[in-house]
Amino acid sequence: MPHDHPHGEGGGEGEDAVRLLEAAFIDGFRAAPDKASFLRLAGVPLEWRDGDGQGWKLLEVRIADSFAVGAATPGFATPELVYHPFPGAMIRQTTDLSFVYRTLSETRTLSWAEATAPPSAP
Repeated sequence: MPHDHPHGEGGGEGEDAVRLLEAAFIDGFRAAPDKASFLRLAGVPLEWRDGDGQGWKLLEVRIADSFAVGAATPGFATPELVYHPFPGAMIRQTTDLSFVYRTLSETRTLSWAEATAPPSAP
């Protein structure tokens, strides 16, 4: 199943590599019978300490699918939107991946690149 990950403008080579890695992670994580082991294998830390010594704990891996099924544009000389439903072949799926970490007093949601960076980076 193809995944489209709209992360900013540009689409450089590094960004394409991140998208491919995210897509592979999503497919593997969904299929993995042992999700905790898969996280360790993928280099996603379950716990880490920041520069201030706070201990962050991974609480959730969020994988959200959405489907663009139409577009709306301002109408000419009317306060209404003009709705354009997409034909079936134009409906586009996007999948977003994030990791939710928590300390006693704060929550952070990280991207795959942030979560797999060295522990001092997030």
